This record gives sequence, C-alpha cells and structure tokens, in this order.
Amino acid sequence: MADSDDLAPAATSTVTSSSNKGLGFILVVRHAFADYQIGEEITDVSQIKEIIEGEQAVYVIKRAA
Repeated sequence: MADSDDLAPAATSTVTSSSNKGLGFILVVRHAFADYQIGEEITDVSQIKEIIEGEQAVYVIKRAA
C-alpha cells in the first residue's frame, strides 16, 4: 500500500464556482489555449458554456463533476 506522501497532488482548479450543480460535468484542458494550461479544470458554469459553445471546445474534454 502506498504512503499518502508518495501520491502526486491532484490537479487544482483555478476557475471555480459554487453553482456548477446543474451541468453534472466540468471541463479539463487537453491543449493549452488562452490563459488555460494542460490539465487545468474549469468549473465555472458560465465559462464552461462559453467554451463548449465556441471554437475552444476542441481544446477541452468533459469530466464528471
């Protein structure tokens, strides 16, 4: 069994919102774009909607919240 000190830290979100309950998913950046870096989690509902409805949708993947 691995010691908890050996585990890599989880990716942290730099864009957060307390109201993402309605979507059921977040976005994870798979290709850097704008000010977002690979692995960054986007949880703000308005940002998610803007990204998936625009040209940047190809740079992210959906992940269950």
